[in-house]
Amino acid sequence: PPRRPFAPPARPFAPPPRPSGRCPGPSKNNRRFAMGFEEVRVLPVCCACCCCFWLIFTLVAIPMSFKSLDQGKYALELNWSTQKIGDDVVIEPGMKMVGLGNMLVEFPSTYQTMYFVRSMTTSGCDEGEENEAGCAEVVRDAVKARSADGLEMLVSVSFQWRLQPQSLKPLYEILGDDLYKDEFVRFARAAIVEGCSKFAADKYFTNRTIIKAEIMERLADNFYKPERGLQVEIKDVQLREVDLPDAFDDEIANTQEQMQEVEVAEAEREEQRIAMEREILVAKEKVLQILEEARGEAEKVRLENEAFVSQMLNYQRRQALANGQILQTFENDTDPFGKLFEMMKIRAIQDHSNSKLLINM
Repeated sequence: PPRRPFAPPARPFAPPPRPSGRCPGPSKNNRRFAMGFEEVRVLPVCCACCCCFWLIFTLVAIPMSFKSLDQGKYALELNWSTQKIGDDVVIEPGMKMVGLGNMLVEFPSTYQTMYFVRSMTTSGCDEGEENEAGCAEVVRDAVKARSADGLEMLVSVSFQWRLQPQSLKPLYEILGDDLYKDEFVRFARAAIVEGCSKFAADKYFTNRTIIKAEIMERLADNFYKPERGLQVEIKDVQLREVDLPDAFDDEIANTQEQMQEVEVAEAEREEQRIAMEREILVAKEKVLQILEEARGEAEKVRLENEAFVSQMLNYQRRQALANGQILQTFENDTDPFGKLFEMMKIRAIQDHSNSKLLINM
């Protein structure tokens, strides 16, 4: 088709109008609303919202960052973000700052009691509460064991145990905070069975002390293995009851009766032995008395003889001295012995009493 010639515009070209910043509207109220919304500043509003948010978050987060640890408990700090346990063990009770979302895994710090009994008279924890830190008692059925002579029996045992702080982290890493008591029950059963198997059945009636000491030693060995991260203190063991078969109990009762009779006989024999010993002591004292009396009599005779001999010697000595003086008197006489006999005759007549003569002069 033929080209159409260029036609100039009807009016000259004018630039588009510049925006005036106003939004034209049909009414005066719409123009006022449009002006208020546009004049709002974005940055201050965002800052105010952020401040309100962080203020509310802080007010909520700070109380939730504190955890309370009761008396009689240990705790490990569990990080919520990493789900890992801290290296430090919290042993002091009170309020602890652990951080938002973190928590304290609690363990008992006091002595706990584990029972293996047929019927529990004390009030223990419920089955679902035994693994909690606040439950101080674990109750299980009596342990089935065998004596050294192969006799089956039910043994009732209780003991006290306590966790050591340095063993909490390894214990949690292996068993957590809700399974370790079940494992402790297994360890305790093994120790009780092993300890009971070393003694004959009659020892459970005659000497329970050594059985208790053996079970205590087995428990201490099973619950203290530092190389495996297990450190539990065992304080004391109570051997509460031993249930043996009825036939064995009857024989034990018969044996006890016979033993009582033997004890009565031994007591009577001891009484007789004491009486004989008393008689022997009396006889020994009597012999000692006789010996002392004989020694005294012998000493008396010796002293009397010594006195008599001393007197005789003294008499003979004086007699000899007197005779010597007499001989000295007649020493110069021609017939000294004749003169002596004459003087003796005269002295005898002078000393003689007339009343003793057969014929009175």
